[in-house]
Amino acid sequence: MYNKTQELVRQTLVDLLDVMGIEASIDEERIETIKDGREIFTLNLKTDYPNLLIGQYGGNLQCLQHLVGVIVKHKLLAEGGKDIDLDDKVRFNIDVNDYKKQKKETLVKLAETMADQVIFSKNSVALRPMSPYERKVIHLELAGRKNLSTESVGENLMRRVIIKYVEEK
Repeated sequence: MYNKTQELVRQTLVDLLDVMGIEASIDEERIETIKDGREIFTLNLKTDYPNLLIGQYGGNLQCLQHLVGVIVKHKLLAEGGKDIDLDDKVRFNIDVNDYKKQKKETLVKLAETMADQVIFSKNSVALRPMSPYERKVIHLELAGRKNLSTESVGENLMRRVIIKYVEEK
């Protein structure tokens, strides 16, 4: 991602929070490399009212990130025309008081605990319904484990991960 795009994401977020009347400051900006080698620009907001921005199960935060993404893509298209590859240019993550960071750590621990339980009992385990992001964390965390497979089942808000025991052949 280019510095210009990072600044556009940053300024769009600041402007949107201002319009919403929410007091928050950007505490940290960092570039993270994800498992497939791509980079993601992460902004961590600090606020005294995190529940307002995070919402139940992170729903408000997902909406905020989506809205910023739509605005940034629109601005980039207006600037650069139709030849621009937005998927490569606009990769960012918004976090509030390290909510997503802590959530990911919790999900990784859950995945490890449930995987150990499945290996021990040789019985499948169904996790609670999760967001696409949460399911992705579980799938990626368990992808390399022997004797296990994961599968997402269900529809819409009831979609969940099933961790299954698989006999080695």
